[in-house]
Amino acid sequence: MNVFLKVWDQSKQSLYNWLWYETTTYSPYIEETSYENSLLVKRSGALALSSLTHVLRSLTPNARGIFRLLAEYQMSNKDNPSYTGYRHTIRFTNDHDQRYDLAVIVGLSFQDFYQQCREAFLVNSDLTLRAQLTEFRDHKLIRTKKGPDGVEYLLIPLDFGTITDFLDMEDKEG
Repeated sequence: MNVFLKVWDQSKQSLYNWLWYETTTYSPYIEETSYENSLLVKRSGALALSSLTHVLRSLTPNARGIFRLLAEYQMSNKDNPSYTGYRHTIRFTNDHDQRYDLAVIVGLSFQDFYQQCREAFLVNSDLTLRAQLTEFRDHKLIRTKKGPDGVEYLLIPLDFGTITDFLDMEDKEG
């Protein structure tokens, strides 16, 4: 990554003789990031729970209800193969004969979630829900992706233990 290009201006860069090396590993991304233990990257534990509660406390009750609805749905479907996508397990072996199994979490379709939010009187239009989902996405509370069928899917990118802790904490406060 050319981070130094952003640190120094052109005149200071020209004072150095930079040596460039191509260091592409061609290893799967999971292997390149497997050694990271950054608090900013971790999506589980007390830090993730603290971040989640801090952001949600600043939102409206309806916004908290929307997130809670998605969290409850994700937890109630954690063992459902059509939701979690364990039927889409990807297996590959790297150069060192290490094997990785990646379960792809499919998520909840936007239309199904919109219907659930309407039934719970949390939104009155899909635009309202999309605006709220944008807020969640900006804070990295949810992830959205298009499936092979062109449908937009939503999921909370936290481990099930953290989501359970969040729901328990919400129940105690509510």
